[in-house]
Amino acid sequence: MSDAKPKLANFPERDLKVEIGQNINAATTKTLTRMSIGTYEMSFIQQEKGTATAESARQALNGLARALGMKMASEPSRDFITSLSATNAEHKYNVWVTTPFEPTQANHIVWAKYAELEGEKKVGVAFKLANTFSADDVANIIRAAQKNAVKLAPGDAFTLKGNPPPRFQKKKVEGEAKVEGEAKVEGDAAAAPAETAEPAPKTEA
Repeated sequence: MSDAKPKLANFPERDLKVEIGQNINAATTKTLTRMSIGTYEMSFIQQEKGTATAESARQALNGLARALGMKMASEPSRDFITSLSATNAEHKYNVWVTTPFEPTQANHIVWAKYAELEGEKKVGVAFKLANTFSADDVANIIRAAQKNAVKLAPGDAFTLKGNPPPRFQKKKVEGEAKVEGEAKVEGDAAAAPAETAEPAPKTEA
């Protein structure tokens, strides 16, 4: 059993610990733990790309807010290109666009957080690291945050998980299909009348 200390991402909200889990490569893991350079240190090109991403984030969140009757807000920040939220009585979404991590690179992160304000009060987080983002890209990150939502005990960290390599995804799908097939055969056998002593007929492949 490994005693390695879990790596925590430099997540925008300090009240929520975000742990870097499986299937996230080393380069992305390193970036997730770093401080970005801040708005005052950005070059002209970085500012252009950041402004474009901020507009994409605004469009994506505004579309969601309109559909769900949510109130949208923006919070000025020296650390983020933009910090947005959309809230109603049941849900809250946050979107942050970080500044780049190197003076000569344009890579930046869009973070999204979903919070359920009623019921189980689930919390979900998602992110993407890239040079540019469209409104659809940001909308997908927001949807992923909601899809990732889990119930957390007080003080627990949310764990980020990347996508497994394709070969493992294929094995997982094949395994699930096999289990489903076995369950169906067992279910059919169990459905046979109790007084029938003959074995269930075999199904040809």
